[in-house]
Amino acid sequence: MHVKELIIYPIKSCSGIKVQEALVTKYGLALPSNPRIFDRRWMIVKNGRHLAQRVLPRMALIQISLIDDNLCVRAPNMSDLHIPINSLPEEVMQCFCWDQPILGLRYDNNVSHWFRTFLEIDDKIDLVVFDDKNFQGRLVKDCEAPNVARDEDTIIYHDMSPIHLCSLESVADLNTRLKKHIQVQNFRPNIVIENVDKPYAEDYWREIEIGQIKFTWIAACIRCLLPTIDPQTGIKDPDLEPWKTLRSYRLKPDIYRDKALFGIDLAPTDTIKNVLGIIRVGDSIRINKDEPDFWDKK
Repeated sequence: MHVKELIIYPIKSCSGIKVQEALVTKYGLALPSNPRIFDRRWMIVKNGRHLAQRVLPRMALIQISLIDDNLCVRAPNMSDLHIPINSLPEEVMQCFCWDQPILGLRYDNNVSHWFRTFLEIDDKIDLVVFDDKNFQGRLVKDCEAPNVARDEDTIIYHDMSPIHLCSLESVADLNTRLKKHIQVQNFRPNIVIENVDKPYAEDYWREIEIGQIKFTWIAACIRCLLPTIDPQTGIKDPDLEPWKTLRSYRLKPDIYRDKALFGIDLAPTDTIKNVLGIIRVGDSIRINKDEPDFWDKK
């Protein structure tokens, strides 16, 4: 059982960057070569509120890469947009991720115009970046979804947790139930693992160790409609799959009500350090604690 893929999503709800190794921080995965690039540090907002593929599926087509000290943002039929990493904008903007307030630094109107043009939106939208030196993150325990987060577990523009994990065996099992197969990328995990002994084994893990770093479970990941969007085409599945199928066999209504579960949400076990070390593709997974009666508990 080992790590198959590591993915960092610098801009919320846009494409990810696959890496061979990642720096683990309290805010999730970061690039070891440039720790200023970390998961969901940037966010596209409308009137300060986050936008996502759930509403704008074309966001899936926005590709992110690193060129020198710039985020290079690409999309079909658009010129490349280069966003400096080492110099941040100055305008502070009050934002909301779901209904939780969080600050961002707003980029200028040229950046806004690029996203507005590609996303075909007439309304004012902005790109913001989180200033980790001066801003406060959001507490996971205050998120609406059920969780067992500790007081110190913190996120920024993530939906729920600093790190999301899925297994290829679970995706393979799901695909046996679907007419049209999907990929693990539909679920936008940070850590993809393979060679798990059975599908959905990760449901029961409460503390795992990857390389030399421990991770603690904070919630089962509840699934919205975002995985119905093809990450290659940016088109939502007309039958709303795999959402419908997941709801047929992955419900735990006593805790998660009508939300289907797939994958797990994690945070670094060590809540003292801001940076914990590096994990790599190929690292083995060790299970330190589990909860074998998870599906039976009320």
